[in-house]
Amino acid sequence: MPEFIDLESRGVLAVSGPDARKFLQGLVSNDVEKVTPERAIHAAFLTAQGKYLFDFFIAELGGVLLLDCEAGRLADFQKRLRLYKLRSKVEIEDASARFAVLAVTGDGAADALGLAGEAGTAKEIEGGALFVDPRHAGLGARAIAENGKRDAFLAETGLAAGSLEDYDRIRIRLGVPDGTRDMQVEKTVLLEAGFDELHGVDWQKGCYMGQEL
Repeated sequence: MPEFIDLESRGVLAVSGPDARKFLQGLVSNDVEKVTPERAIHAAFLTAQGKYLFDFFIAELGGVLLLDCEAGRLADFQKRLRLYKLRSKVEIEDASARFAVLAVTGDGAADALGLAGEAGTAKEIEGGALFVDPRHAGLGARAIAENGKRDAFLAETGLAAGSLEDYDRIRIRLGVPDGTRDMQVEKTVLLEAGFDELHGVDWQKGCYMGQEL
């Protein structure tokens, strides 16, 4: 039976404005142009030497790009993104007080939420975004839900509460790293962490941080 887990260690950055997509496209490892209300992606922000700094999910809600990232490192991530803002018409807002991040796991999790089983498949829900984990469909789905509508979403879907320990067991069995719990800042190379197999890198997108991918 599908279960939900409150991911209290996650926060949300909202990136908006006319240049939002172009701005992120030049900074992250995956192709932001692939993000639509029907598709979410997993990506990373790296050092100039190609080492791991942050990883996150990007979903679209009402034309705004929502970045599901580590709450404890969100302020640092936001600060680093703003360093590249320059004259770009983009706003980078900490929206963690507005949104909760949930994982939905268990047999048939995607089907129970009306999602196709393919990794990254997404849809908008009232007050939020819902998507199959872009890294591996076996992890189930994730929801970025407005706090005021979280309970209504859970009541509508009939999901039972699960445990983070069970979720971690599934994640580890599938070989999926969890941010700084499993990767070293400024040391880990994405290929060492399996980002290629976990759909976190797009080798065809062109330049990244001024270098060719």
